[in-house]
Amino acid sequence: MTTPAKKTVTSKKAASAKKSTTVRKATTAKKATTASKTATSKKAAPAKKDRPMNKGAVAAKGAAAKRSGQAAVAAQSKYFKLATDRAKKIVGDPQKLRDIADKASKSSAMRSGPFADVLEEFRALIRLVVAYARGHYREIPADSLVIVIAGLIYVVSPIDLIPDAIPGVGFLDDVSVIGWVLKTVRTELDSFREWEAGSGD
Repeated sequence: MTTPAKKTVTSKKAASAKKSTTVRKATTAKKATTASKTATSKKAAPAKKDRPMNKGAVAAKGAAAKRSGQAAVAAQSKYFKLATDRAKKIVGDPQKLRDIADKASKSSAMRSGPFADVLEEFRALIRLVVAYARGHYREIPADSLVIVIAGLIYVVSPIDLIPDAIPGVGFLDDVSVIGWVLKTVRTELDSFREWEAGSGD
C-alpha cells in the first residue's frame, strides 16, 4: 500500500519529468524555427555579385575602361615609339637624363586638371630618373628604365597625340600615357620608393 508521502514524491518526480520534457521540446522547436528563419533569410538575400551596380559605380567602371583604352592607343602611337627610341639613345647619358628630368619637373609644376590624378607618381618617376643619372639608384631593369624615360619625354615633347594648347583636352593623352607607364613599371617604382624612404636621399 502506497503512503501519502510516497505519492507526493512520485507526483513531484512525474511533474518534474514532464516539465523537463516540455522545456526540451520547446527549446528544440525554437532552434528549428531560428534555423529555418536563418536559412530563409540567406536564401531571400540576393548574392552580392548579383546585385545591380549603382550609377556611380557604373560610371567609374566606364571611365576606367575608357582611360585604359586611351592608354593603350597612346602608348602604341608613333609618338610614344619616337619617345621610346629617343629614350634608348640617352639612357646611358647622365646629363641628358638630368635635362629630361628637369624639363619634366618644370612641366609638372604647370599641370592641373586630369593630370593631377597622376602628378605625385609622375614626380616619383622624375626622382627615379634623377637618382639613376646620379648613380645613386640602379636597381631597375634597362627596359623598365627606358619606358620611364620615354614617358617623361612624351610629356615634355611639343609633339603629342592631342595638342596641349587645346583647353581641357591637351593633357588627356599625357595622363593616359603616364597611367600606362605607371602600370607597366609599378613593381620597379614601388621598389624605388621603398629605397627612397629608407635612404633619405
